[in-house]
Amino acid sequence: MTYLKRTNVNAQRSRVTTLFISLVILGLFLIHYIFPGAYAGLFYPITSAFWKSETGVLGFFSHMAKIVVSKYSLVKENERLIQEVASRDASALLVDSLKDENETLKATLGRTGNGNDILGVVLSRPPFSVYDTIVIDVGRTDGLQVGNKVYVEGDTLIGDVVEVYDHQAKVSLFSTPGRQMSVLVGKTNISAQATGRGLGNFVIHLPVEVGVQENDIILLPQIRPHTFGVVETVLVDSSDSLQTILFKSPVNINSLRFVEVDRNSK
Repeated sequence: MTYLKRTNVNAQRSRVTTLFISLVILGLFLIHYIFPGAYAGLFYPITSAFWKSETGVLGFFSHMAKIVVSKYSLVKENERLIQEVASRDASALLVDSLKDENETLKATLGRTGNGNDILGVVLSRPPFSVYDTIVIDVGRTDGLQVGNKVYVEGDTLIGDVVEVYDHQAKVSLFSTPGRQMSVLVGKTNISAQATGRGLGNFVIHLPVEVGVQENDIILLPQIRPHTFGVVETVLVDSSDSLQTILFKSPVNINSLRFVEVDRNSK
């Protein structure tokens, strides 16, 4: 029995394939030679659809890119406007604060009316300064001395100068815990000893028969009798012969911004 070698089979297949391709090319050449416009008419719809499709895809992606860029621009513009509004709000708050400060200063200077008084800006106050003391921005070069009395809004005495430096001074508040002051209580000006409780608060002990009511005024027995405090609470214990009177300065110590120092007082 005779067998064909595999190499001969492969060679025969290769010759057949080559012949087929040659015939196809020859046939295509003859078609183009005999009918020159045949290929254009045949392939134009396919190529036209392809280019239309490509144009559509490119147009779609171009449109999407424009949308993305537009949204990014809107986001950035929105952020810029937010920052601008915040900046304007901050400026408006600063202007309002300066207006309030200006009105306070004008009112304060209008009430003082004493050539010996000097206005001081509070640099630190409780709880950022030593307990029940404040530091102001006027000192020895401004004529301050230890013992000078310190007022708020021209008519409320709150403390006195205890330390003086060239351009600053430390003020001890009369409400310092344990500090005692002679005061006049109520409409009849009853003499009493007030003891500081801190941050503008005081306590007084008086016999129960002394008539004291809430909102009574507390004064200091001085030539310059300005308001020292206002009675807030009166506590009476039936088993005790004394009544406890709690009062506080009409000034909020925690929000002090300006004070006046009487340079002629000691």
